[in-house]
This record gives sequence, C-alpha cells and structure tokens, in this order.
Amino acid sequence: MATQSVSIAFFCFKYHNCTLEIAYSRKQRKFIIAFVDHNLGFTCSVDNGFVCSYINHKDAVKQLMRCRNHDKYDPKDFLELLNDYLPEANFCQVNDKRYNYILSRAVSNFEDRIYFNHWRSSNMSDRQKEKTIELMGYEVLYFCKENHVIPVFFAHPTSRTLAAFEDYKADYFVNGTKI
Repeated sequence: MATQSVSIAFFCFKYHNCTLEIAYSRKQRKFIIAFVDHNLGFTCSVDNGFVCSYINHKDAVKQLMRCRNHDKYDPKDFLELLNDYLPEANFCQVNDKRYNYILSRAVSNFEDRIYFNHWRSSNMSDRQKEKTIELMGYEVLYFCKENHVIPVFFAHPTSRTLAAFEDYKADYFVNGTKI
C-alpha cells in the first residue's frame, strides 16, 4: 500500500466460494469487509500488530462457514488466507461511494447511525466504546481516551466520513470538536 501511495485500500478477496470487498485504513489499521451479493459483512482491527479474530456478527460467521462448505467456523483459516493474499492484492484508493457501500454492509448490531460526522468532548460509554472499535478501530479508541473525545455518527455520510477513516488525527486537528 505504501509503495502505491494508497492510504485507504480497496480490494477484492476470494475466500473459497465467496468474493469479499474490503476497505482497509492504514492509519486506523481497520478492515471493513462486505460479502459480494449479500447484504452482509463484518469488521476487524489490527491491534498491536495482530488481527482481531473475533467477529461480532453471527450471520457473517455463518456466511464464512458457507463460503468454505464447512460446518464450523475457523477464524484462523480466514485470517491466514487473507494474510497470504495481501502481498498479491491489487490495491486501489477507495472512493466515497465504494466505502459507504462496504460500510453499510459490514457493521453488525448498530442502528443506522454508522457514518462518522464529528468529534465531541465527552466521556465514552461502553456502547460508544464498542461502536468506536467496530466502526473505526482500536487506534481511534485509544486516541479518544487520550483526548477525552468521542466520535459522533450520523445516518448519512458527509464529506468528513471517508476523510476521517483515512486519517482521523488530521480530521481532529483540523476540525476539533466543532461540527
């Protein structure tokens, strides 16, 4: 990605019998993954150099089992195949439309407010913590704790939605907590 000057990568990945569309932010170390031809997806983060293998979306786990015609879920299989594929992946920079499409399918248990809008000075509830991890990743959670802010999400994307996924710190330092 770095050699191709891509900060938010978009690529497709074939996982056994399924094709997945993936957006990955280098700054946030966050994968947003959607199954092609299914209104379904999931997210996972890279935390301390390791991909978080827990997928908090039961339907996505079932779909991964269907993809490999297997009766039990093996996150190691999926993550190892993804890891092996990355050096060969043809990355391109994701655009707003593609990012919003993938994100709308990839989140699990949250209401329709999934698009980053702005920062707010506030304490973070447990629910906000879970939502921040799923939608933006662990790096953003740590950043929020250090700066005593929370990300605020809206039901529709704005010009800041993809920009914050690309570089959340730049968005915060340019815009602060103003809307």
